[in-house]
Amino acid sequence: MSGDTNTEAPQGRGRRTIAVVGLVAAAVFVALYRQVLGITQQRSWPPPSDAVTAASAKAATAAFASRRGTRPHDASLDFAWSTAATIEPWVEGKNFFPRIFADVEAAKSSVHILMFGWREGEVGMQMASLLERKLSDGLDVRVIVDGFGSKPYQDAREMFTRLADAGAQIVVNDVFPLDRDGLFPHEQQVDWRQDEVGRADHRKLYVIDGDVAWTGGAGIEDHFENGGFHDMMTRVTGDVVRQAQAAFLTSFRGHGGPLPSELSPYFPEPAEPGSTPIALAQVIPGGFVAASQAIREQIDGARERLDVMNAYITDHDIIERILAAVRRGVKTRIVISETSNNAQASAALKHRYPGLIDAGAQVWELPGTVVHAKVVVADDIVSFGTVNLDAWALYRNSEIMMIARSPETAALLEERLFEPDIARSKPGRPPESAGEKFQSWLWDKFVSFL
Repeated sequence: MSGDTNTEAPQGRGRRTIAVVGLVAAAVFVALYRQVLGITQQRSWPPPSDAVTAASAKAATAAFASRRGTRPHDASLDFAWSTAATIEPWVEGKNFFPRIFADVEAAKSSVHILMFGWREGEVGMQMASLLERKLSDGLDVRVIVDGFGSKPYQDAREMFTRLADAGAQIVVNDVFPLDRDGLFPHEQQVDWRQDEVGRADHRKLYVIDGDVAWTGGAGIEDHFENGGFHDMMTRVTGDVVRQAQAAFLTSFRGHGGPLPSELSPYFPEPAEPGSTPIALAQVIPGGFVAASQAIREQIDGARERLDVMNAYITDHDIIERILAAVRRGVKTRIVISETSNNAQASAALKHRYPGLIDAGAQVWELPGTVVHAKVVVADDIVSFGTVNLDAWALYRNSEIMMIARSPETAALLEERLFEPDIARSKPGRPPESAGEKFQSWLWDKFVSFL
């Protein structure tokens, strides 16, 4: 009898151990699913009455900096409609990189760069070398890079370490464990909250002297310069740049970067505030989806023209809104890659080709390059930035864009982007073989994970 009891005791403990391990594993899975794959949305657009204006951008940044324990997702500022003096879209790296470099070269006080992908290729090293020279001239240089997109702990470590040693203040968004806050590489500390894990910072933003902002889809990488990826960066001046500065500095602080007590040099009054209505909108993980909701409103408001160029168009809600625009008589053109760098996302979109084409949409596939620009034109309203039309960008990543009411910019985008690209594109064709149809149907069912 006692022998049976002694045998059962270890077995009971073993079962309890397995049960505890199983519960812990389940809890970890649920936590990771909620943080990485879960989708939450708050009402984030249009901007509320107390949204941060250009005039209040410095005060909002100072208030954020004074708070203790801020995290990256706390930098979810509502930005009010503002004004731009100039909006200059430039297509292809051969056109925008020389102008970005020229603005950095001309900088007199500060260069701030927020970049998903900044790699140690020719363009990336040129930018790092230029910033080292500007640092030697006494300028402030602050950088936010994504740990996955820029590889600062792996292949690009030498480049970023040298830049930090020259005086640049660099923080890293750590998509993969361990999440570390503070200045790269020597002043980082492990953040026990691990709140960056699974959340990519896909934004691309330059703010130079607080006077000039650039945003768009391109990283500081060679495939954007040599035409391998087809993208657009847009140069903006005017009052809205002060809000872009606030977006950068609050994010920098959220990652543990230090800010000076006196912020006035980073928020100069613009010589020309401009008169073109424009708003800065972001997606910040945790449910702040101002950019996503602004794009929905833009598509829903189209009456005559809707042009969409994007790397990945898979979100069912966005596609249904595009279809609704087509059905109410809006001339709709969609430009994507003939051969994408994400075959699964491309297959999922092809499943929707019959419905789009039958409704009257024009679907164009651009050959010879990977379409990577993120542009929507709805009549005279234009949006541009980093937001792909997939679940990751619309709901999970950190993203940034600007949306403007500007007939002039809409005309420029037709002249520089849509007209020449469509002229060399091929009409999109729905899947024909049984295998292609099945593959596209299958991937369409997994669009939340693509």
